[in-house]
Amino acid sequence: LSLITTLKKQWYQRRVRGVESWEANLDSLINKYIIFEGHSVFSEIQLSNGSDVQSHSHAYRSLLRAAIQELGPEDEDDKKLVALYELVWSFCEVLFIEHLPGGCVLPYLMELMQWHFPQPMETLDDVLTFEEPMEHPKFWDCVISLLFQGHVNEALALLKITPDGPELTSFIEKMPLLNNFSGHSLSEFKISWSMWQENCKQSLESASFVLDQSTDILEILCGNLDVFVKYKDLAQTWYHLMTSYLLYTMPTVTVVTLHHQAKEMMAVFKDYLNPLDEILFSAMEFDAHSVLTQCIAQFKNNWWLSAHLADILYHAKQLDDTELQYGCSLREYTLLHYASELIFHDDFWSIGMDYFIECKKLGKSYLETAVPRIPLENQNKALRVWSACEKHGLVSIGSNVCRVMSSTANQNNQLGLALIWSLQAKDLVSVTKISETILDNYIETGGFSNLDFLDQLGNNKLLSNRLMFLGKYREFHSMIKTQQQKKAADLLVSLVESNLGPPRFQITLLLDSLPLINDTDENFGSNGVVMDSRQTQVLLKALEDMQIKKLLKESDMQKVETIRLALVTNLASSFLDEPW
Repeated sequence: LSLITTLKKQWYQRRVRGVESWEANLDSLINKYIIFEGHSVFSEIQLSNGSDVQSHSHAYRSLLRAAIQELGPEDEDDKKLVALYELVWSFCEVLFIEHLPGGCVLPYLMELMQWHFPQPMETLDDVLTFEEPMEHPKFWDCVISLLFQGHVNEALALLKITPDGPELTSFIEKMPLLNNFSGHSLSEFKISWSMWQENCKQSLESASFVLDQSTDILEILCGNLDVFVKYKDLAQTWYHLMTSYLLYTMPTVTVVTLHHQAKEMMAVFKDYLNPLDEILFSAMEFDAHSVLTQCIAQFKNNWWLSAHLADILYHAKQLDDTELQYGCSLREYTLLHYASELIFHDDFWSIGMDYFIECKKLGKSYLETAVPRIPLENQNKALRVWSACEKHGLVSIGSNVCRVMSSTANQNNQLGLALIWSLQAKDLVSVTKISETILDNYIETGGFSNLDFLDQLGNNKLLSNRLMFLGKYREFHSMIKTQQQKKAADLLVSLVESNLGPPRFQITLLLDSLPLINDTDENFGSNGVVMDSRQTQVLLKALEDMQIKKLLKESDMQKVETIRLALVTNLASSFLDEPW
């Protein structure tokens, strides 16, 4: 007997817990569905500021039930875990959120039991496959289970074929049902129901049935606790047995007195209780704080239920925002942990950011720590992270993302890409350094690569003198390619005069003047000189300044003489060409 009791305890605990650790695999398809759909409902609640909590709670419950129905036998662990979510959620919805007509909670509890314990209807289908249903080994268990769940019509159909059927069915057919008592007051229903049960009790004293099970059924109708305890295994749980017992003893029970009945039934199942039972009992005591803390403790590393339940209870004004020892409210505490669970996942990081944003006290500081640690595997993801930061007004965090991407691109010698990210971050120092590096590379290689984006920068070029110089210098080369020598010469001289570029780059600019000096254009004077005397003198002075400031290398001296000779020659030509 001791071994049988132990095995029953283990079976009960396994059945309720489903997965022993109560942990969720974020990568499973069903959990992805729950996370995405849950986020959608969560966002709607925040937008509406909790104005329609009941409908949003129904939406959460509907998505959980949809998930359960989608899962097959191969997903048994996930199915049991989601069923736990739904069970806890539904109890809390009924007790904390639902608008109960007349305060009567039993119809909602009964629907909940029918959803979570479908075995009676499944057994009924099997019983009806027998040519003689009474010969089915579970015939009487089926009848009693149907009565336990309020499936009165189905139970009647089976009882009519039993020897005591006519007498039993007459009692059941006359049973007043709260769902069928519309148009009458609650007081009228109570009177009608009390009279019916009193009649059942009087008949029980004089009843003489052929079968013992018939007596048990009449005792159920009379609300005899002993017979409910006798068949407790058919109910499987204390809350199912409690609901069944209330159906035949207090059909108008309200949430206020429910916890008294819960204690009585928990005593019946005292050897089979587990943490889930404590969560449900806390709900019946209207202790939202205890419900949440126990959910946090039991659903380890699995914050979906705790976070969304805390949020809905907060908006339903069943949970205050008092700061606890965590440094924030319990709602924010659960949301922070749930967001932390999502933020580093490839599929959920943007959702995680949305949850952090709703944590008004600590959310931003968490984001400042978390976002830089989000893996930025590619440019597309980095751009999405930056866009999300911009969307939420997290400018400094978004700038940090840009700096990280700029640094990575710089290390990979993708200077154009590095410059784009630095511009996005509005990082003046980085923009200047990268621009100078690009110019240094030009000195070494004589060309630019992948800088077409500079044409689209517009006023962003004004962010840095070096960037402005780089853009203008690239524009100079474009003019040369399109045979706009005069415009190119004007731009080159202005670049030399402006000193926007690095001092070491002046020699490059002067070398760039040689093709313009040696070129002739019939549109400009009789000698076709492109550069006038003033422009030539500006270049000569720049060359002289470089020598004075010792900016030239030994290897540059041959170039200097070539430039000087060309400039002097051009100066003479320009004097001849210009009017005195």
